[in-house]
Amino acid sequence: MKSYHVLPLALCLCVAGQVQERFVNDICVPAKLWLLTDNGNDLFVQPFLKRWRPYNDFVRFSLEGGGTFQRRLSHVATIREPIDGSVLRIDLVNGDEFETVKTLKSTIRVGVAGAGSGVVTAQIVGDSYTHGEFYKAALSPKNVPNLKLVGLLKGGEGRYNEGRGGWSLAGYFNVPTRPVQAYHGFMQPSGEARYWGAREFWVNAWKCFRKTAPEGFEPTYSCSRYDDCLPRFEETTGILLNPVKGDIQYDNGNDTFVVYDGNTWKPVKKDEFTWTFDYGKYLAMWNVDKPDFLFVLLGLNDFRNRLDVDFMEWGKRITAMKDSYLSSNPNGKFIICIPCTSCGIDDNVAGDFTTLQNAAMWRFRDWLIKTFDRREQDGFHLVDTGIGTDNIDGYVYAQGDVTLPHFGYKGESRLRVQSGNPHPYPNYPNMGLPIAAFIQANRAK
Repeated sequence: MKSYHVLPLALCLCVAGQVQERFVNDICVPAKLWLLTDNGNDLFVQPFLKRWRPYNDFVRFSLEGGGTFQRRLSHVATIREPIDGSVLRIDLVNGDEFETVKTLKSTIRVGVAGAGSGVVTAQIVGDSYTHGEFYKAALSPKNVPNLKLVGLLKGGEGRYNEGRGGWSLAGYFNVPTRPVQAYHGFMQPSGEARYWGAREFWVNAWKCFRKTAPEGFEPTYSCSRYDDCLPRFEETTGILLNPVKGDIQYDNGNDTFVVYDGNTWKPVKKDEFTWTFDYGKYLAMWNVDKPDFLFVLLGLNDFRNRLDVDFMEWGKRITAMKDSYLSSNPNGKFIICIPCTSCGIDDNVAGDFTTLQNAAMWRFRDWLIKTFDRREQDGFHLVDTGIGTDNIDGYVYAQGDVTLPHFGYKGESRLRVQSGNPHPYPNYPNMGLPIAAFIQANRAK
């Protein structure tokens, strides 16, 4: 009869002479959480927990300094009437020994819904979340009165933004030249020169506006919503009307940049200029009102499918964006919004490996907090929009549950399958509440 021996845990973790480190869970939240009165501010656990493993690790909420929870469940806490200056305590509890392994405290800052009589101006730069106006319910006049949202892209009811689907932060540091590459006005040549984009792009934008684009015209998404920009360009050629000396466009037909010398357009090489992110020039060129608040919500398209990425270049670019904005508006506030960490469940139409995406985005979230939190003196503000994402019920499910054979048994099994990943459309209003709270808490009284 054979005998069996149980190896000590330390030996079990040794493979080929190397000790395998045991995974340790973690949590991360910024030093401040911005909550809005008269609204159910949902704080979901999964976005700030490194690995969501119910019954292995737990998160417990408590309030210090006053206030009550509308609900306090294992996966979410809701605070409807927050108290400014109170502290949210978050404990990470190990499920084996029920020991508290980490405690974080975040000060609650409160924006009062409906307060303020003067006009307040804001801009939101981002990807498809911003293009789809995720914030429109949260930034309603009931919550944020007399708000003016500015940008080149027209939304609804006088709202404008700078959101472009599928974009990363790097896109806003690229000089757009392709016919279906969405124009933005932030990257500009040095000196007095001004770049107005690709001519063929404006031709396509006119087609989208006129609804004369051929059936199946795929670039409709990226070439639309430039309604107020179009009168500056000739409809059939995309040539800038009424140019002044130093104006630059990209001539797609001749595959070259062209500069207006005061009389005619002449070819010029891109490298004859130094191109920089110039927020002030963008404002002046397009007559955009200087925003009191500039919110940036980017990162999902940058990082959600990679676990080995270095965030340093992203940090340099966001710093350049901040510096350029504050140079044009020293009294403004530049706000980095923490993007979604939770990207949906694995049972999704797109087949995304969302567990990996969640882990990748938690890395970015943790880095954002460690790098930019508590740096108001440097011009950085951090707002946690991602904490409002419900990874399970915050997404749209496919029309009708998917029916599959129930192997080994008679009958069938029905599955809930998400669609639209990584867009938590039902949670968009909740994601916008921290932005509304920040504006309300910091607007001129």
